[in-house]
Amino acid sequence: MHCGVMVTGYNQSDWPRLMAGDYERAPDVADYLNMEQTLSMGELVEPLGFDSIWATEHYGSAYSMQPNPLQWLAYWAGRTTRVDVGTAVIVAPWWNPVRLASEINMLDILLRGRRLHLGIGRGVAPHEYASLGIPIEESHAYFYDVVNAIRASDGSERFTFDGKVFTIPPTTIRPQARHKGEVTTNIKAAFTTETSARLAAENGLGQMFVANDDLEAMTVKVQRFNAIRSELDLPPDQPTTLLWMYCAETSAEAEEGWDYFRAQQLAAQHHYFEWNNPGFGGIKGYEDYLKTQASDAGLAETAVAGQRNTQPIGTPDEIIDKLTSIQWAISLETLVIHVFYGGMPKEKAEKSLRLFAEKVLPAVHAMPTPINPASLGRAAG
Repeated sequence: MHCGVMVTGYNQSDWPRLMAGDYERAPDVADYLNMEQTLSMGELVEPLGFDSIWATEHYGSAYSMQPNPLQWLAYWAGRTTRVDVGTAVIVAPWWNPVRLASEINMLDILLRGRRLHLGIGRGVAPHEYASLGIPIEESHAYFYDVVNAIRASDGSERFTFDGKVFTIPPTTIRPQARHKGEVTTNIKAAFTTETSARLAAENGLGQMFVANDDLEAMTVKVQRFNAIRSELDLPPDQPTTLLWMYCAETSAEAEEGWDYFRAQQLAAQHHYFEWNNPGFGGIKGYEDYLKTQASDAGLAETAVAGQRNTQPIGTPDEIIDKLTSIQWAISLETLVIHVFYGGMPKEKAEKSLRLFAEKVLPAVHAMPTPINPASLGRAAG
């Protein structure tokens, strides 16, 4: 199994200030100091034997401070020689497709033969859409225009595109990619609803998700997606899954990993549903998020209770057992672990990462990744 590491900075201690709207004072920990710690964690990924470095895209808050994942990954392309890189995710509606295709091609060249694993999403937080001037109610149209435009450009000397949002005249993307014609062939999409799952399948996209469910719910999501693919005469998809990792020598020591996980879930709740957010009411295509926002009391505690059998938080043996169960349930093919989150001290994050690399990573690399019957869904069965 392929195992990557999410290298992203969270200024966790700044949330009380943000939630209070206290913008007259600076954060207790400057963002650049937080990012320097994140950079030092990233420097460990290749030497410890992991397969890839991953980044995401967010704007404006203390939650995951990488506004341009391709810029961030270009840095790691120059700092490493062996690992791939991946996006989890690029938020497609926030990009002009010509600019995105151009930057993807450039990164493909900078990797010198290594690969970019493309994960693309639609975005959730209304405050991010508002700050960028993109109409959130049109996010589906923007998303599929951008995805299909970058596909049209991939491998083409000249291309045109006529979509719902973007009209692109005869255009060439330069520089042309090293892996010309192959850069966009295996895009994974992040989605949660059945409507979005069907749209993703109809557009030939695979599945990527941050696992925020128990094992049964995760399995149902993969079954649902593969059932839709089967209806469309498409082969089953093996998901790329992001999980929160904390590895410790004993179960008692590993228990503090759940404190960091709980704090991370609370930060996500702040970013997506509370801070600077007027709500999802009346936003077409975001009705399910309105339900989540209306019932988010105790969300962090609920997440901990429901995900003890899925998140790789525990001793090495416990983590290996969880990942084995997950692979069987959802036919997991690519694992990406978050390693520095929820206000976790850097020294503890590094200790956890090193222990995982020593005791767990060899077992993960040796783990077969077949397509298992549990993940196929009724229509494919």
